[in-house]
Amino acid sequence: MIFSVESRSILILFLTGVVMMAGCSSTPKPTDQTSKKEISSTDEQIFVGDSVEMSYDPNVIMKRAESFFEKESYAESIVEYKHFLDLHRNHVLAPYAQYKIGVSHFKQYRTVDRDPEPLQQSIQSFDKLLQDFPASRYETDAKQTILICKEQLAQRHLMVGQFYLRRQSYLAAAHRFEKIIKEFPELESAGDAMFHLAKTYQDLGVEEWSQEWLLTLVKEHPNNPYHTDGQKLLAKLQKNNPSLLASLPRDPSLNGPNLTIPSLREQNAANSSKNKPISNDQALVRTISHTPKSPTGFPSPAPALARPPVSTATNYPSPHTFCTIGNWCDSTSSSATTNPTQLPDSARSCKTGEWC
Repeated sequence: MIFSVESRSILILFLTGVVMMAGCSSTPKPTDQTSKKEISSTDEQIFVGDSVEMSYDPNVIMKRAESFFEKESYAESIVEYKHFLDLHRNHVLAPYAQYKIGVSHFKQYRTVDRDPEPLQQSIQSFDKLLQDFPASRYETDAKQTILICKEQLAQRHLMVGQFYLRRQSYLAAAHRFEKIIKEFPELESAGDAMFHLAKTYQDLGVEEWSQEWLLTLVKEHPNNPYHTDGQKLLAKLQKNNPSLLASLPRDPSLNGPNLTIPSLREQNAANSSKNKPISNDQALVRTISHTPKSPTGFPSPAPALARPPVSTATNYPSPHTFCTIGNWCDSTSSSATTNPTQLPDSARSCKTGEWC
């Protein structure tokens, strides 16, 4: 069949139009539909939309915080909960937001040998909940979680103190154990710390301090796991050091055959055992006499190691120099004096030309 020029042009135009229409009617890519479906099937639409609503609407902020919390993105959830409280302090969900801040911090804590900062932040957040929103429905759970956080902090100090004790860093160990007793006296871990502190002072050679802490453990923590071991160690110390019994309050429960005065042979054996090599911490403590009890009834912390004030009624030979502990003592020292009435509490009698 022979087409004319005009017919051939019409056919070409027709075919071109058919091809163009087929191209325009192609279906959209399935990935676009999938993406829209994924967004609409979750709560992530709260991350898109009007910026004013996202920044100020309480429901949007709370949903965003909850979404981060469910994904275990606790740092981001804390930011959103705090943002909610900054804008809506009087909102009905304000106590809940403060509670979830504490929970988010607590969830970031891992093990006792890791950074304790999340525990400390959790305690502060729950304390703020109890202070700012008293009698809220979250009060009981907040108090229980605070105790858990404190117990974990105490266990961390206990672990570090035991490490120092094994390394014979006695003063560092004593500092850790005393920190538990001072900061967490209501916990059972305080009793554990008392026992290990007594062992530390025993190794330091300050057995009177050791006995005082053991007496405190026996009296104040009868259900502590170290209670029985504390009684045995106390009986042993009192048996080996009968001269200290008069200076300590006696515990009736410790009376018995184990507290009899040791024989001369036993005393000689105990004295000979003290001639073994000692650490630097032991040498430091043994150069300083016993510290008087603090007003709380406990001995002063080991690192302080202060001597009792020098009595002004004592007759000292003349000339005699008094210097502050920890200084080189001579007549030209700025801390030296020859008048006992001018002595500070930290001063002691020293010979000229020695380390005081």
